[in-house]
Amino acid sequence: MLRAVDVQQVLMQTTSVERLQQAQQQQSDFQQRYVALHASEEKKLLKEKVKESDETEKARIQREEERERKRNMARDHQKAEDKPRQSPPEEAPLEEGMGGRINIRA
Repeated sequence: MLRAVDVQQVLMQTTSVERLQQAQQQQSDFQQRYVALHASEEKKLLKEKVKESDETEKARIQREEERERKRNMARDHQKAEDKPRQSPPEEAPLEEGMGGRINIRA
């Protein structure tokens, strides 16, 4: 049988029990939000990282192509400068009895 004092104590404790239950529910809600927030941040970072990687790759390819183009231009320029400077080699007259070939064996 319940006594009046017991009922009063139970009623007084209901507010503290209610607060505890609310805190437990809020804690689980906060944990879910926290996990969802971190998951979305991680997803966003992964997307940005991929973008940076693609952009970096494109920039690297462009730099390599530019270097290759400069090398080709320098090589072509060097060839163009070398051509006029080179005069056709003068052939020395061959003496009688001497051939124009050398036979070397190793």
